[in-house]
Amino acid sequence: MNFQAIRASMESPILTAFNDLATPVPVFFDNITATPANSTTEFVRVNVQFGLTNETLVSDEIDNVRGTLVVQIFTEKGRGPARNQELISVASDVIETLNNTAKTSIGVYTRVGPLNGPSFSSTEESPHFVGRLEAPYVATDLS
Repeated sequence: MNFQAIRASMESPILTAFNDLATPVPVFFDNITATPANSTTEFVRVNVQFGLTNETLVSDEIDNVRGTLVVQIFTEKGRGPARNQELISVASDVIETLNNTAKTSIGVYTRVGPLNGPSFSSTEESPHFVGRLEAPYVATDLS
């Protein structure tokens, strides 16, 4: 089972989408510190959570992994939700595109379930307005 390839199947398209915006938005992943706590810049945090990793299948050459993909969008607080919602739409489009990617004969392909969110929040302590999307996924490793 190739956890890095499974992670990359979701992280790479998200990173590409946010880098390709007219004004690129930084994307941070698990175990990578985002921006300083007092920063007011916008950024994206992606978390790939692994759940069921030993699903029994017909063949030993195929591994299924189930988990959850979480995307959080951080934008400057006090400026309204429009920018956050714009960036949430980018993330949503990428996640939905994962389901339209052709199944490969080798490697990893990923399918996501229904999107949960977006949900929005902010706290007095944080300089950010936060949007959150999450979706269950099934990644199949055909290595």
